[in-house]
Amino acid sequence: MTRSEFGYFCAGAAAGALGHAFYPQLKDKLAPYMAGAAVFAQQAFGDAIKNAAETVEGMQRTGEPLGPVGADFFTQTSPTETGATTAARGAA
Repeated sequence: MTRSEFGYFCAGAAAGALGHAFYPQLKDKLAPYMAGAAVFAQQAFGDAIKNAAETVEGMQRTGEPLGPVGADFFTQTSPTETGATTAARGAA
C-alpha cells in the first residue's frame, strides 16, 4: 500500500466515523431528498423491469428456442452463417 492509498483509506475511515456520529442529524435533514430519490428510483427501475419482463414473456410465447446459453454461446455458429464466413472467422 502506497502512502497516498493509506491517506485515502484514513480519509475514508474518518469520513465514515463522522457520518456515523452525525447520522441522526443527517437523516433528519436529508430525509426529503432521500424520499424523492427513492420515488424516482422506484419509477425508473420499475419501468425497466416491466419492459424486460414483457420482452421475456414475448420470447417465451413464441415457443422458439432462445439459442445457446453460457459457454455454448461462444462455441456455436449462427444458423445464418455460411461455410465462407466460418472459414473467414477462423482465418482472422
